[in-house]
Amino acid sequence: MDENLTKVLDDFRKMKIDYDSERFKLMSYQLENIINKYEQLIATRKEIQEEYFSTLENIKNNEIDVDIDYSRWENLRLTEDSEWKKELDELSELKYEIDDAIKRLENGEIERMLIEEEEKMTGDKIR
Repeated sequence: MDENLTKVLDDFRKMKIDYDSERFKLMSYQLENIINKYEQLIATRKEIQEEYFSTLENIKNNEIDVDIDYSRWENLRLTEDSEWKKELDELSELKYEIDDAIKRLENGEIERMLIEEEEKMTGDKIR
């Protein structure tokens, strides 16, 4: 294969790998950010619920009539927890896959795959 064509393919491949790596790093950062927010949301929700019941118990202890529907709160909490954890699991799995792709881009595995594809397309040994 012509040396100039090999250089062009090498440069193009490097640009593609660098571009993909940066795009995936951005996605990983965004996923990490939203995963952290979900974890904060779950913790904040728990704190709010504890404070809610504590406040209502205090009001009740001061002989003010308060109707506390514990079963409604329990059902609501279970539904929220279930949905948020499902979403969190989905995001975590996606982050794992993206981080794996970044690792493969950085360790040269993707470049080797691209070279093999180029060799199949051209019929020439690229390296």
